[in-house]
Amino acid sequence: MAKVAAIILAAGKSTRMKSKKSKVLHDLLGRPVISYVVDVVRREVGSDRVIVVRGPSQRDVKEYILNNRLEDAVQRQPLGTGNAVQAAGKALKGFKGYALSLCADVPLIRGEVISSFLKYVSEKGSTMGILTMNLQEPGSYGRIVRDLDGKVVKIVEARDADEEELKIREVNSGIMCFDAQWLFKSLKKLSNKNAKGEYYITDLVGIALKEGVSVTAWSGEPATDFLGINTRIDMSRVRELMIERINAAHMLGGVGILDSRNTNIDFGVKIGADTTVMPYTFISGNTRIGCDCIIENGVVIKDSVVGDGVHIKAHSVIEKSTIGGGAILGPFARVRPDSKVGKNVRIGNFVELKKCTMKDGSKANHLTYLGDAVIGAGANIGCGTITCNYDGFAKYRTSIGDGVFVGSDTQFVAPVRVGRGATIGAGSTITKNVPEFALALSRVQQKVVPGWSKRRKKKK
Repeated sequence: MAKVAAIILAAGKSTRMKSKKSKVLHDLLGRPVISYVVDVVRREVGSDRVIVVRGPSQRDVKEYILNNRLEDAVQRQPLGTGNAVQAAGKALKGFKGYALSLCADVPLIRGEVISSFLKYVSEKGSTMGILTMNLQEPGSYGRIVRDLDGKVVKIVEARDADEEELKIREVNSGIMCFDAQWLFKSLKKLSNKNAKGEYYITDLVGIALKEGVSVTAWSGEPATDFLGINTRIDMSRVRELMIERINAAHMLGGVGILDSRNTNIDFGVKIGADTTVMPYTFISGNTRIGCDCIIENGVVIKDSVVGDGVHIKAHSVIEKSTIGGGAILGPFARVRPDSKVGKNVRIGNFVELKKCTMKDGSKANHLTYLGDAVIGAGANIGCGTITCNYDGFAKYRTSIGDGVFVGSDTQFVAPVRVGRGATIGAGSTITKNVPEFALALSRVQQKVVPGWSKRRKKKK
């Protein structure tokens, strides 16, 4: 097949999104909307060139284009789709092959559909191809008008359609391809004599037929693949469909998802077989989860690596950290960025880690804060333990050796070290280093006053 240059139209002002950010850069399950379209045309279709057409004030889109090594084209004024495609003419001067035109706000498109469309047009030897879809409620989409032989005679925009044309359910998906040299020559012939005063790329159908040029229409299914995003309501609907698609792929790969509609997994997350994910979870970013894990309801995992056989209990949060195999976390545990949890570690309810390394087999089962700390293998951290790591100016580290036993309600005032095998008595405030196998206590000696309570009551 001939070479393909993709022209991605991204110059929309996002007016209906009510947002300062360009709509094509809004997040959709961990990625900008436009990135899905770029990946399809670049990686799946194998386009030789990818040009993104933006508006002159869209600096955020320009930055995305540069960061992703795409070609930049600017539509100076919003004068319609024909004018937008024409903006790519300079970049594609002399290009021989097909120019594929599509919008940046259709993230559900599939590579296999676009490839089949291009192949069909190429095999027909057509100069122009239109990817169509059938909708029960066509709304504002341009209608595909055919003659009695089924040949396309025109595409009429909804604003310009008559009563009979509005009844047509086959519509333009917004995805078209053209012989590139014919396209840029013919764009100059477009007129803006229509309801919106714009240059419609769909009017090229009439120009092609007048010239005796072959026009082919190919219907793609399902129609939901071509849903565009104009409002936040549209975004929500597309997000639901993308969640369904992502979760289906995980389930086919052996992951148990108990309630797919209420399980939020970003595009690109990897999860091993025989892992079970319960409802109302949010797993995002560059997260990797091993096999045979249990992820309970309400868990949030961001940009983290979770080993095999890990059990993360309800409403725990893990960010930019590593969890070793066989660990058990939660419920209501929080693992903040740059933490490393070893194999078979136990982190219980209301335990918070921050830049903390917990080595294999260590435990902190409840109500504990461990910040800027290293906890040795097999160490046991009692309830209510705190590492006091901040003096108001700088952060300091606490190091607790292998096999240390820390009693409840202990404070470690960093910087401080506790040697391996040591024991810290409950209620202690540790301000100095503790040697190996030593016992450290710092609480006030208990005083007992016999009969004090009875005497106090008599005074009342």
